[in-house]
Amino acid sequence: MFENIASLDIGTSSVKLVAVRTGLTDFQVKSLAYEDINQSGESRNEAVIDALARLTRDFDLSGYRIVTNLPMEKVILRNITFPFSDVEKIAEAIPYEAEENIPFKIEDLVMDFQPMKSGNPEEGRVLLAATHKENLYEFIRVLGDAHITPLRMGMEAGALFESYKYFNKIQTESIIQIDIGNSKTIINIIQDSSLLYTRSIPIGLRNIITEISEGLKMNMTEAARIFEGLNLDLTSYENNLQKSSYKAFNITRQRLQRIFDIATDVFDDLLEQIVITIKALEADFRNIALSRAMISGGGSGVHGFGSMLSNVLDIPVVAHPFLDEYKDPRIQAQFPIAFGTILAYMRSKRSSINFLKGEFLPDIASSSKKIYYLAGGFAVLTGIMLIIKLLVSFIIAAKSNSDYNSILEDQFKRNFHSSAINDDPITDASKMLQKEKADLSKITNLIPDDTSVLEALKDVIVFFPRDNSFDLKNLVINERVLRLDGTIGSSKAVDDFKENLIRSRKFDSVTLNISSSSKNLVSFSLTIKQKLQKQEKKGKG
Repeated sequence: MFENIASLDIGTSSVKLVAVRTGLTDFQVKSLAYEDINQSGESRNEAVIDALARLTRDFDLSGYRIVTNLPMEKVILRNITFPFSDVEKIAEAIPYEAEENIPFKIEDLVMDFQPMKSGNPEEGRVLLAATHKENLYEFIRVLGDAHITPLRMGMEAGALFESYKYFNKIQTESIIQIDIGNSKTIINIIQDSSLLYTRSIPIGLRNIITEISEGLKMNMTEAARIFEGLNLDLTSYENNLQKSSYKAFNITRQRLQRIFDIATDVFDDLLEQIVITIKALEADFRNIALSRAMISGGGSGVHGFGSMLSNVLDIPVVAHPFLDEYKDPRIQAQFPIAFGTILAYMRSKRSSINFLKGEFLPDIASSSKKIYYLAGGFAVLTGIMLIIKLLVSFIIAAKSNSDYNSILEDQFKRNFHSSAINDDPITDASKMLQKEKADLSKITNLIPDDTSVLEALKDVIVFFPRDNSFDLKNLVINERVLRLDGTIGSSKAVDDFKENLIRSRKFDSVTLNISSSSKNLVSFSLTIKQKLQKQEKKGKG
């Protein structure tokens, strides 16, 4: 089905938009855009609404199905294992497991789960995701104030996983995904294109930006701009001194040292949490050997982090792949989640987390009916066009059949010299043709075919002896009998000639007469009788 889909990834520092138009087998990206969120204002919600307003002012979302994610910092995650793998049974048991694993009242939560790969085929592992209803109400209110009504609200970790599956070319590998954002880092561990583990860590670039803001007495937005301009190198403090980029912002060496120390501490803490995450998974999956790490998010561009991560995990570290036609480094690094949100909606509506359910679904569904009006109009128009095409096809077919029958009748009269035509002239013509073939066969058997003698002569020549002493003295053709008179150096050579002709099975009989024989010369006469035509046909059959 053709539809327009737009995903919104609302992070701490920016809002990302991906809009696509789906086709029969694939989709086309129509737009990628982002707007920064003012982090210095008094109201976070107002800043988000303002960024969404600027985004939708440049790109009209009317007619689009909108999907988004609930920020991971508002989500409670639990990895739960059941002694059975039946999904229906797991769904029934989820509320009881949630009561034991989540320290909040179940009636105050919205929950969903998705299956995950298990190390034991008899067990069922699921990722349970929950959020307070108040978090969901607040997020929906912010979107509503920006005149946006989502149809689906998934989870950022799930979107990141879907993005990996779309771009990945290696189906059998174990990898770790790390998306470093402003206030959190998302980790996915994947084996053979199946999600094994996911986690959200409250560590991100905001820790570093806050230090700049407080140290230089400036708001967070300006501090974020300076952090980006510093282009920190985590490998050594001296490298940052040599670049001298700090001087353009009137930052002292002491303050630069402080910023560098904070940055290295933040990324050291992040590396420690990544190692803890891997060890936690190894308790259930002992044979996980990670082959590489994929990094994305704003923090993935900090120079030196890839090397630090590679040294700690002893695996190669690569940037998360994205659409090659978009070269902007910010889009390459920060759009995999927004892109994966659309993939999650298109691919597996049930097998991934969706928080819009229960009491939240009716209002959202009723307010989204407008998006079906255009599709319904196209469906009605398509139906009308189909009926018209069927009627036209029927009329054309009827006329073609009439013309075809007229041609058949005319050909029948001319070819068979008959004016009497039955309802099925093709059947009558076939019967007449078979009768004509039978009569022709009888006549052919009675009348010799001159060409058959020439064919027989050709067959005889094929088997002529390759002996240099062979000399053909005389050739007599009498109806279907060929007689060859000649001489040859040995009786064995002429005997082989005779046997080759017999073995070919192309002749009725082959008779050899040797009239005289000496030490070096044999005189012979070879009589070859052709098969009758009827016999040839039987032989071929």
